[in-house]
Amino acid sequence: MLKGFKNATELDFTIDENKVKMEEAFQLVEKEKGSVFPLIINGERIETEKKITSLSPATKEVLGYACSCSQELAEKAIQGANEAFKKWSVTPLEERARALRKLARLVEENRYYIDAWNVEESGKNWGEADGELCELLDFINSYVMHMNNLEKGLELVPTDEYTKCIYIPIGVGVAVPPWNFPLSLIGGMVAAAVVTGNSIVCKPSSDSPIVAYKFVELCEKAGIPAGVVNYIPGSGSDIGDFIVEHPLTRFINFTGSKEIGCRINEHAAKISKGQKWIKRVVAEMGGKNAIIVDSSANIKKAAQGIASSAFTFQGQKCSACSRAIVMSDVYDELVDAVVEEAKKLKADQGAGLDNAAIGPVINQNAYNNITSYIEVGRKEGTIVYGGTYSDEKGYFVDPTVIRDIKRDARIANEEIFGPVLAVIKVDSFDEALDIANQTEYGLTGSVYSETRENIMKAKVQFNVGNLYFNRKSTAAVVLQHPFGGFNMSGTDAKTGTSDYLTNFLNLKSITEDLTD
Repeated sequence: MLKGFKNATELDFTIDENKVKMEEAFQLVEKEKGSVFPLIINGERIETEKKITSLSPATKEVLGYACSCSQELAEKAIQGANEAFKKWSVTPLEERARALRKLARLVEENRYYIDAWNVEESGKNWGEADGELCELLDFINSYVMHMNNLEKGLELVPTDEYTKCIYIPIGVGVAVPPWNFPLSLIGGMVAAAVVTGNSIVCKPSSDSPIVAYKFVELCEKAGIPAGVVNYIPGSGSDIGDFIVEHPLTRFINFTGSKEIGCRINEHAAKISKGQKWIKRVVAEMGGKNAIIVDSSANIKKAAQGIASSAFTFQGQKCSACSRAIVMSDVYDELVDAVVEEAKKLKADQGAGLDNAAIGPVINQNAYNNITSYIEVGRKEGTIVYGGTYSDEKGYFVDPTVIRDIKRDARIANEEIFGPVLAVIKVDSFDEALDIANQTEYGLTGSVYSETRENIMKAKVQFNVGNLYFNRKSTAAVVLQHPFGGFNMSGTDAKTGTSDYLTNFLNLKSITEDLTD
């Protein structure tokens, strides 16, 4: 077992002191609403005429305006990052680690304030926002720990020559984090680049640019030099391909949809004029995750796990369950139990500001896409709960359970990224595994079973990057459940691990003949 690392602990918001601090943080956020957040390029704040409007998904209220980066300014950012790399890449690890340790301390000191901005901008509840902040702390601390070990280089066999094989940084990276984890994933991408001696330009999602801005501000306060971390929100059509294809960018770290991830991979593979390397792409993409329930399962426990996986944060996690594959002899019982759990969540639906159990989906496009899939599901199966939605005040979609879904149905194969669960009936465990593996994805999966034979079979045959037994398919914790998927779910770069950092390093073998 790994020693010398301890996961961050989430706040308990049933404690009055924590509730008061969170409410005070919301008041601070309220005062900042409507502000303009500039680009941060080589330490310089730059305002642009074109803006990105950040809206509250719960109320459609304008939260602020992020300046939108042009290709000209993206060029400036990449050139600045390249110059910063020349110094940062030879800065001793001790100094890089010191800056990241200070960053972690600043995140903790500003914990409630950052959580409050996350709640407002992403629609999470308090616990979900703070859980994400803990993941960020875990990323920072784990990467510092791992880099201290990697700094030693590889162990080699004895020889008469002086030999060593060391890890060295590779250059300017591009971070393209998603809106659904607007703090921990930009933070993890930045921490991985910074600790390995690289520089990075960050293009956060247009749905959550303010949380990203607040994080980059803390990077500056932590003493990370100007140009090492740059903040350039902008539309993909304006700067997306440009920064991916730029001859000076060395790696792209992306989390988001399969379509965008595959586009990045394709464009990164093209050799631009003046480019000296094959670019590396780290991609975490979509999922169509399944939970299998066999005849021996604890049905109540399974229903709770399925409902939590499918409906918390409105199903807007790449790890969320969107398929329940259930043995026929417990099918009706399981469906009824999931409906009861969904009812409990629906009873506590509301804004993240109010710390409701479930809240809104992120924006109008997501709302339209999810509700269109609900209507598809209405034709493909039987809606036994939910199927209702409203965008009158915010973008609210009720937890939706659809039974009697066939394995070839659209909602059994296409990623929805919302609170919609397709429940599929099977007659054998082998059939369940076959259906679970039939999609193009391979991110997370779970099995509820008390049958050892089925558990052992699933460990080998259930083809996903993160496989769980008798627990939900979400809530991976750093260095407890290293996260990353197979197939069209991504490159299986397990976040939080030592292996993850090697994506941003080269190995250099050095030999010196010591004879006269």
